[in-house]
Amino acid sequence: MMIEIDRRAFLAGASVAALAGWPRIIAADDQPAEVKTLPVTTLGRTGRVVSRLGIGVYPIIHYESHDDAVAVLRHAFDLGVRYIDTAPSYGNGRSETRIGLALQGYERSEFFIATKTLERSGDAARRELEQSLARLGLDSVDSVQIHSLKNDIDSLFGPDAVLKALEKAREEKLVKHIGITAHFNPKYLIEAVKHYPFATVLVPINPLDTKYLSFTREFLPVAKAHDVAVVAMKVYAGGVLLEDGKLTPAECVHYALSQAGVDVIIPGCETIAHVDDAYNAAMAFKPLSREAQADIEQRAGEHKGKESEWYKDRDSDG
Repeated sequence: MMIEIDRRAFLAGASVAALAGWPRIIAADDQPAEVKTLPVTTLGRTGRVVSRLGIGVYPIIHYESHDDAVAVLRHAFDLGVRYIDTAPSYGNGRSETRIGLALQGYERSEFFIATKTLERSGDAARRELEQSLARLGLDSVDSVQIHSLKNDIDSLFGPDAVLKALEKAREEKLVKHIGITAHFNPKYLIEAVKHYPFATVLVPINPLDTKYLSFTREFLPVAKAHDVAVVAMKVYAGGVLLEDGKLTPAECVHYALSQAGVDVIIPGCETIAHVDDAYNAAMAFKPLSREAQADIEQRAGEHKGKESEWYKDRDSDG
């Protein structure tokens, strides 16, 4: 058998929901045999239907070869992953370049591609977006996320600041939606979504998160109240939760997907085996009971500062 993407459904005008979870397995007699597809969701006010399993594309910068990195990405695509998270700061553009190469031959409209900007001035953010588009080989991205919010929320607003530049880029159809990311402290993100209608937020969601400056506990209810779609990162707490057999990848994936308000998860995947772990977990997902979640939180261990979550409370006022 071979893997084949059935493009006839797309050309016939099928909805994204009908397409989510491609590919299909084509039998030797060329008769399609339906296979189970990844769970999908409507991504908040974007209106886009996407796979609940996305892919975080920082880890592929570590490959020396573009080809090896592209093989990991295309394996994910062929399993039905359609949400891609990247940033120009990942490997000084290497991640975006490799996504652009991997997307060749696939239907662009199937994918939700989210990149980021660390810039706070409008001019710098605009230049960075143009560079991202060139590396990705695209005319537009689905989302640009203002990256790594800390105690600098005032820098987002103003006539020459990043939000105005992204709004202009949205008017010019270079970007479809504006999002924001945070992993230092949830209080800054709570303030931000109360001030501006961001379409998406990207935050750490894992059982260790519940024990210190918790986005899971403190931010998710606010996101729901403000109709903001939530994308979960740091599902494995940067790998800490998988050390010494504390938890399995499946337990971490199921925990994140079970949190009310989480739409998509983006576990970082450096290898094809990592992709398979996340895919198998997502395919087997059933919402965890509160008791099961509490057990996972207990087995995750105690919070140990930077040893547990290196990405929290850095360069902030706590």
